[in-house]
Amino acid sequence: MKRKDDTIAILFVTALTIIIWIWAAGKTKSISDVLVTVYLSPPVGSTSTISPESTSITLTLSGARTAVDAAKSACEDGLNLTLSEADEKLTLSDVSTRIAALDAIKDTGAKIDDVSSRAFPLSIHTVELIEAAVEVSLPNITASGDVNVDPAIITLHIPKELRKTLPEAITVEAVISELALQQLQSGIDYKRTASIRLPEELEQAGVTATPSRVEVSFKIKSSTKSKELAQVRVLIAGPAEDYAAYTITLPRKIIPNVTIAADTEIIAGIESGNVKVFAVLRLASSDMEQRIATKRVTTFLAILEDGTGHEVDASVQDPSLLDIALKIEPVVQPSTP
Repeated sequence: MKRKDDTIAILFVTALTIIIWIWAAGKTKSISDVLVTVYLSPPVGSTSTISPESTSITLTLSGARTAVDAAKSACEDGLNLTLSEADEKLTLSDVSTRIAALDAIKDTGAKIDDVSSRAFPLSIHTVELIEAAVEVSLPNITASGDVNVDPAIITLHIPKELRKTLPEAITVEAVISELALQQLQSGIDYKRTASIRLPEELEQAGVTATPSRVEVSFKIKSSTKSKELAQVRVLIAGPAEDYAAYTITLPRKIIPNVTIAADTEIIAGIESGNVKVFAVLRLASSDMEQRIATKRVTTFLAILEDGTGHEVDASVQDPSLLDIALKIEPVVQPSTP
């Protein structure tokens, strides 16, 4: 009976010794390094994004072995740090303080003795997500009915500092290439992919759009083309009854280097020589009575083969060329004998 009691006592003492040894080992101070990925994110509910989204640092942890092991385990899947809108630069000291305050680390009891990384100090770039309305550009096209775009609202990624200088409402342009539009015919419903084109100053500042392409639905009423003419003759238009009372002399009868924009059929007629373009100088009776010295051309007219006229858009490099000098003289009536 005594031998059995001795055996039980020996087993008890052995088990107790092991428990004490394990407990002591867990309480023994330990120091260990761990490489951890830190994920950076904006405040909850923010419309901003943070760049870079993550960085890597090495933590030197100290404390009881169990505490250090628990902290290393908490670092295995990375740690999340929420930045404020005011954060523009992070130092290693700042990051160490913020990580130490995380519940995942603080609750383990481990201490952070040191932190190291080649990436610091880390510059934080905050990008705001701003909605922008999409406007459609169809070069040289007159659409029949509505032009629809899908989506009509896109998201712009704009650096925080740049956003402060921009207007509250921002629009962007969806553009279909002129070459693609030239292949299309009038009277047909089309759906085409258009690229989002940002103003040059935004593009150079690194602003990006999501999505970068949209779908545009439209029907062509007519297509236009441009044609540069070396010169356009000036045509005087005025009340017929005044022509008998006044003579009008134009020192300059042409306008050089005029670019005409019109329907493709009219441009084709101009190129074939069947359609003539004139710069119309409209004179009122009061202009002749006052014998004005200059008058501005406001209308360009394409005269078709059948004599009908169609007003066309025109532009000149020097707008002053549209001001035409005049010499208006009353007609001297022969005296009656």
